[in-house]
Amino acid sequence: MTAQVGVPRRVVDPHPDAARALGELWIAVTEAGGAVDFVPGWDPAEIRDLAAATIDDVRSGALRMIVLGDPAAPDGTVFLARGSGIAAHRADVQRLMVRPELQGRGLGTVLLDAAVALGREMGVEMLTLGARGGTALPGFYAARGFVEYGRLPRGVRLAPDDARDVHLFVLPLTS
Repeated sequence: MTAQVGVPRRVVDPHPDAARALGELWIAVTEAGGAVDFVPGWDPAEIRDLAAATIDDVRSGALRMIVLGDPAAPDGTVFLARGSGIAAHRADVQRLMVRPELQGRGLGTVLLDAAVALGREMGVEMLTLGARGGTALPGFYAARGFVEYGRLPRGVRLAPDDARDVHLFVLPLTS
């Protein structure tokens, strides 16, 4: 059962503190073992820099951002990146994050459902995403209707002796 939470909101004009807030969320998720581009112990400055670049992409319209909770201190986020040119008919779901202390309450599903709704609103035909192997994420996405269509063997390296596959998923939005 999904916990009672606020309504996910699309962020068009990020709060002045959005980059800081996203950086803090991203660091917390990373340190808790979340599979969002980094591993525990990663340089927080690098995570903050990518958070700032991500918010710049939201401001420019290159990324669509959805938040749960206060945009200046979000409980969770997810992003959509629309393809261009011959890939303009699809969007990529990126960086689904929920505060570690709130995980297990259905917030990830709430955010993913909001991303699917936004994809439909954008008029894309499909959503794609990659999920780190060796985690519960491939099962999470499969249970929500995403179909695994391939894997990138050893696509991410977490440590010199720990390379993981990236599971590639698609969710058709049109029949």
